Amino acid sequence: MYNRWSTSHIAAPQRAEFWRAASQEALTPITPHIPKAETFDATLTTRSLDNLILNQVEVATSHNVECTDLDLSRSEMPFVFVDLYLSGQVQASQQGREIIARPGEPFLIDGRRNYRLDHPDPVSMLALAVPYTALGSHAPAVEGLIAQHLPHRASLQLLAGQMRTLSAWPHDLEPDEASHVADLLVGTLQAVLQGTGDESLIATKHRCFLRRRVQQIIDQQYADPALCPASVAQQMGISVRTLHSRLARDGTSFGAELMARRLQRAHAMLRGGPHGTATVIEISARCGFSSPAHFSRRFRARYGVPPGAVRRKD
Repeated sequence: MYNRWSTSHIAAPQRAEFWRAASQEALTPITPHIPKAETFDATLTTRSLDNLILNQVEVATSHNVECTDLDLSRSEMPFVFVDLYLSGQVQASQQGREIIARPGEPFLIDGRRNYRLDHPDPVSMLALAVPYTALGSHAPAVEGLIAQHLPHRASLQLLAGQMRTLSAWPHDLEPDEASHVADLLVGTLQAVLQGTGDESLIATKHRCFLRRRVQQIIDQQYADPALCPASVAQQMGISVRTLHSRLARDGTSFGAELMARRLQRAHAMLRGGPHGTATVIEISARCGFSSPAHFSRRFRARYGVPPGAVRRKD
């Protein structure tokens, strides 16, 4: 799903506040510092990829931004940001560390803490927002890598290439494809972070198998309102406690996996296909939601619009 904001139609005195509000909408809350509002010209394009966000920012003048305590209080969830500059350069500061990054040099920012980005010249940059929960056991590695040059690895360049390709992709992604692409991005970032807190290969493979099995059961039974951890654990021959603990090690939960699948299917049904004539209430029931009101709340929280807006848009 795309969204785009531009300051071109905003009066100069309101541009800083407009840019702050746009950044909040794109889930990257910041406070901008704009030396000359009358010449400030910027665009922000955001793309949702399942639970990831890819933002592209283009600013035609020098400017600085910082993430303050107030901005942090507005954050919807804790993200790690992969920042990649396409043109221009930045001096990034966080936790007493500083980096001057030039085009093609990705670096990490911890979205749970204050930071500052100083831009002496016009810039074009990409920011990939990845929830910490998606990183699983690799999340602790972020602590030692923020605001500094990352090890030169094939995985880092692959991640940069993936971000560039997605930013230039001219079409919206279907929910199922977006979910798979998000998994690819997370997997590549995990490869970048590989090296601290490694688990044994056998344990990692076993945990990945368990999560795939849970997802398979959810894919087959998501429409059942009574689907619950106990029934899934019974089908898998494990205890409910084991199910919860092993999913938690992978940074997820049964409820999160089930809700993500139900919302993906509902979004696809709203956009058409064999269920194109179904009403929002019918789709809510077919996807296993307890009530249309609950469905509408969760759908808006995930996609930023009510279910009916997707139907009207298409």
